[in-house]
Amino acid sequence: MKFVIYVIAYALITMILGHFLGYWLMMVVWAILGAVIGGDGTLKFFSAALGVGLAWFGQSVWISLNTGSPLPEMMGEIMQLGGRGVVMALTGLIGFVIGGFSALTGNSFRKLFEKKKPYYFR
Repeated sequence: MKFVIYVIAYALITMILGHFLGYWLMMVVWAILGAVIGGDGTLKFFSAALGVGLAWFGQSVWISLNTGSPLPEMMGEIMQLGGRGVVMALTGLIGFVIGGFSALTGNSFRKLFEKKKPYYFR
């Protein structure tokens, strides 16, 4: 259940703040969110990655459908990727990677300052 809540939180924050901040500042926001929430690094990586990736993919589809612009199709042809769907999927994949690694960076930074429990053999 936490995973779904984190995915929704990252997606909402991305959609709200993404209009005002560049992706480099959004990476800082995702890292801060990963540090504040804490917990398991794997959970943070995949929740942020899915949230950001889905938000970027959704926004690229939304913009492409609402504007009717031929630009995604032309970019796909220039990069020899095919059509606009591949460009949108690539946008989502890039969001997946940078969102996940940003949150993992923030989570790892938090773990530097957490007190570790001693481990003793019995």
